[in-house]
Amino acid sequence: MLAVVTLAIVFSLGGAVLLFLAYRASRRARKEIDNRVDQVARTREQVGPGLGVHIKAHSKKFDARLRNFFAFGSSRTWGMQAGTLKLLAAAIILSGVTWSLTALLLGFSAWITIPLAVAAFFLAPRIVLMREQRRAKRQFVALLPATIDTAIRMLRAGLPITASMRFIGTSAQPPINTVFAEIADQAEMGVPVEEALDAGSRKVGLPDFRFFAVTVVLQRATGGNLASTLEIISDIMRKRHALRQKTKAASAEIRISAYVLGALPFLCVGGMLIIRPEYFAPLIYDPRGQAILAMAGGSLLLAFVTMQQMIRRVSSG
Repeated sequence: MLAVVTLAIVFSLGGAVLLFLAYRASRRARKEIDNRVDQVARTREQVGPGLGVHIKAHSKKFDARLRNFFAFGSSRTWGMQAGTLKLLAAAIILSGVTWSLTALLLGFSAWITIPLAVAAFFLAPRIVLMREQRRAKRQFVALLPATIDTAIRMLRAGLPITASMRFIGTSAQPPINTVFAEIADQAEMGVPVEEALDAGSRKVGLPDFRFFAVTVVLQRATGGNLASTLEIISDIMRKRHALRQKTKAASAEIRISAYVLGALPFLCVGGMLIIRPEYFAPLIYDPRGQAILAMAGGSLLLAFVTMQQMIRRVSSG
């Protein structure tokens, strides 16, 4: 009973904080809208869309702040696009499942269930954001050679590199269009192309895009045929991508083995709970058994994360 009350208080406080932040964001948006209405006289037809655009813009700002909160400490956040609803839904679902498993099913004490539920509440959105970031990196690397080919064709047609970046920023697929659009915006505001490319490559943090940025900067500083150099870079990127795909295919057996080994303990425990439920009674009802069960679960999780990191390092080189 104490665990239920404490967990309810924790979730109530978290919900109250989120509601307060949402209220502040909406109030600030309303103030800015009122100021704009007071300054500029518009008709009813013109005011309607303007209000929608303003509210949408402030909603995006709130989404960005919430993403930064859950992704605190992450080195790369440019590929994260999840909204508030998705993040909160993931947090509530995982924390609820964690609490149900530990408190209701396993009967752990409140000192164990509450920290695990709170950790799951903050861990679930972070997992969602990290998955989005990795997916954005894969898409960026896959699209970059074709994007460079587009820039090569525009350079050979006589257009400058800034014009090609603007075209890529408006016509390419996400997430590569947002990166090039930001670089083109900085160049139009007066930032040197070299600095904009350097900042963009550091933000993205991918070696392939770093090669592209360094190539453009060096060619602008020393002169030469930029189109021919970019063509060589594009061919190298395609070969690197093909090699990564071959490595991923070669490590498929290792990944399947890791999944099978990770699932075996859960399958064995599930089978024993069906055949002889009393066999695991000491692990569920005895505090020492609960500690052993928690350590076993942590060890399995650590082993799974370690294998995932090893496979990802091999296949992303």
